[in-house]
Amino acid sequence: MSETNTRGGSGDSGPLGRIPEQVAQQAAGKAEDIAKRSKAAGADAVAGVARTAEALADTVAPDSPAIAEYVRGAGQKIDRLASDLREKKVGELLNSAAEFGRSQPVIMLAGAALIGFALSRVVKAGVATAPAGGASNAIGGNTVGGEG
Repeated sequence: MSETNTRGGSGDSGPLGRIPEQVAQQAAGKAEDIAKRSKAAGADAVAGVARTAEALADTVAPDSPAIAEYVRGAGQKIDRLASDLREKKVGELLNSAAEFGRSQPVIMLAGAALIGFALSRVVKAGVATAPAGGASNAIGGNTVGGEG
């Protein structure tokens, strides 16, 4: 006795039975693509922080060589993190983060709080500067198609 699908397929072997599998494959592919793009953007952002640390170290070196060396060392570690982000797969990164969280929970919590604070400031600044009546020119602040 076979169960008949009211839409023309029979059980899970008909064409309609394969739809959830196809949707799952498409969703997995899209999720992987989003994760890769996010990982690349994150690596670029982290590399930017490393460059900033290097520039800061160069700036403070004449007055405080010890602080400059500390900042330069932190910048190098941050640059290694950017390299890891580019080279490792998402699963490996998640495993590394979980392992780090288990071994250094206080640093992990402090980092999460710092990232959350920074993101909230970025979002708040973006909302505060969003133009009310159209797109604005990033350099001059003028609205497109109008005077400002």
